[in-house]
Amino acid sequence: MYQDAEGKCWWKGNLHTHTTRSDGLKSPKEAEALYRMNGYDFLAITDHWKFLETRQENGFLLLSGCEYDVGKAARAETGIYHIVSIGAAQEPSLKRREGLTANEVLNAIGEAGGFAVLAHPAWSLNRPDEIEKLRGVGAAEVYNTFSGLPWNGRRADSSGILDTLAAAGSLLPFVAADDTHLYAGEECRSFIWVEAPELTAGAILASLREGRFYASQGPKLAVSVSDGKVQVDCSPVSAVIFYSNLVWSAGRVIQGDSLTNVTYSLKSGENFIRVEAIDALGRIAWSSPVAVGR
Repeated sequence: MYQDAEGKCWWKGNLHTHTTRSDGLKSPKEAEALYRMNGYDFLAITDHWKFLETRQENGFLLLSGCEYDVGKAARAETGIYHIVSIGAAQEPSLKRREGLTANEVLNAIGEAGGFAVLAHPAWSLNRPDEIEKLRGVGAAEVYNTFSGLPWNGRRADSSGILDTLAAAGSLLPFVAADDTHLYAGEECRSFIWVEAPELTAGAILASLREGRFYASQGPKLAVSVSDGKVQVDCSPVSAVIFYSNLVWSAGRVIQGDSLTNVTYSLKSGENFIRVEAIDALGRIAWSSPVAVGR
C-alpha cells in the first residue's frame, strides 16, 4: 500500500492467478504466500471453473474468483472469450456446456455480485466489433504476463484492440495481470493499484466498479484532464506516451531522465486519451482511457 499526495490509500493486487485447483503449479496457500511476500495487499485466485470464496486474514485479502471460458474457434462468429469473475458474493450459476455464450457468463457473474474482467483479448484474438456486443464487462486486461514470451507468443499486450474500441466510443478500464500458471517468472509482474479507504472486499470491489484503479508493472501514475491539458504525475520514468483515436499527434511521446511531471495539450479531433509511463527497466504503467472533447 502507498499513500498519494492527498493521503489516499492505494492497494496492490493481482486479479488473475491459477493454482493446483485447475492448471497451476502451486497450491492456493503457496500462491497466496508468494504474492504476499512480494508486497501485494490482495489477490484473486481464478482457477478455471473452480470458484474460490473471499477470505481475509492477517492483513491480506483474498478475493473470490473464477475464470470462465466459452467458444471453440477464435475465428468463429462468436469467438473465444475468457472472463474472470472477481469478488462475487456467491458462486455464479454457470455450468460448462456447448453453446454457452459470453453474455450468459457476464450476466451470471453480475447476478452473483461479481466484477467481470475480459481476459487477454489479444491472446484470444477477440475482435473489437464482437467485444462491443458484450454487456457487463467491468474491465479488460491491457496486459497479461503469461500471454507473452517465453510462455506464449507475443500477445501479452492488448492495447491495440482496446484502443480501437475506445476510438469507437467503448472505453473499457484497463487492468494488468499475471495469469500465473507455471510460477516460472510470470508471477508478481503485472498488477493493479486500487484506491480505496480500507483493505476490505467491499471497499476494493466498490473502487473497481467506480474505476478508481490503474494497471502497472512498477511505475506509480496519476493522470488528470482539465482545460484541454493532460497532466501526468508519476514516479521517475524514461518515457510518457499519450494515446488517442488520432493515428498521428505531435508531441505524444516525451522522453527524458527521471521524468515525474509531464503535460500534453489535447489536439483537435481527439475523443479519448490514455497514458503509458515507462521506467528505465522497461516496466509500464497504464492509465485507463477517458473521453475528451465533445
